[in-house]
Amino acid sequence: MIDRRHFLAAAAATALAPALPASARAPLSGNQVPGIYRRKLGDLEITAILDGYIPFDTKVFSGGDPAAIRQSLATAGQDERLPTAVNTFVINTKDKTYLLDTGAGAWNAMGDTMGRAESNLRTTGITPEQIDAVILTHAHPDHHEGLLTAQKTARFANAELIINETEYAFWHDDGILNQAPAEVKPFFASARNALAPYASRTRKVKPGEVAPGLTLEHAPGHTPGHSILRVASGNEQLLLVGDSIHNVVIQTAQPEVTFVFDADGKQAAASRRRVLDMAATDGLLISGAHMPFPGFGKVLKDGPAFRFIPADWSYVL
Repeated sequence: MIDRRHFLAAAAATALAPALPASARAPLSGNQVPGIYRRKLGDLEITAILDGYIPFDTKVFSGGDPAAIRQSLATAGQDERLPTAVNTFVINTKDKTYLLDTGAGAWNAMGDTMGRAESNLRTTGITPEQIDAVILTHAHPDHHEGLLTAQKTARFANAELIINETEYAFWHDDGILNQAPAEVKPFFASARNALAPYASRTRKVKPGEVAPGLTLEHAPGHTPGHSILRVASGNEQLLLVGDSIHNVVIQTAQPEVTFVFDADGKQAAASRRRVLDMAATDGLLISGAHMPFPGFGKVLKDGPAFRFIPADWSYVL
């Protein structure tokens, strides 16, 4: 029990104690932690790698009820500024190391907020030379420009490149290029330049299994050959949905909402609804290229629409 005499003695001692030096305060870091996150899937290890973000806003979305979009964002505590993650994924099996999409590399047409995938990859202890295959969901710059070094040579010296055959053919079709609007033509140049160093080791595939446990499934609309990757190990499955979702709040509540870079908005919306319904019906874990990093979670049906529930972060692999 503390009586008055002991209290006054303690107070006096505290008053006479020297002040802590200012250097004892923790300085501001000014740096973010590396954008990496690992989780297990059966016998596999999945690592989400953050490339950065694109400073979008609601103007990039159309085809839905604007008031409902604002309400969905407000309910989620968001405003109309929508910084959008750019995620890539490493799938480690017992035998191979696969990379799904590559990030933007040195491509900075939308600013300097991307291009960190290689640095974050190295932080995981993986070098580009250790990647056995790069799988592309589609050939847009924020997914494929990381194939190149700053000197425009192949970043992944030992990797096979795997891409849907329809996607590859689209970007290499001169007839389509010649009819494309002027503002779209740079996307063709970007795709051709990024894929060219891998020409002799490119595998153009139909939908189906591209490696043990890895199945590339066609989900067209965003681009003609846009694909998602189903990863399976034992009884566990993960859908990596690429650009089927650009904003998880808006496009689960209103799957019909389209994105400015969708080649065929109606088809993209139909693919999105099919992917969301499949994930919800089968209780699948999902993540995607533009979901809030690291993006893992489950989809629930919510009347005629859906809801995304982020997965808890796991402290132990």
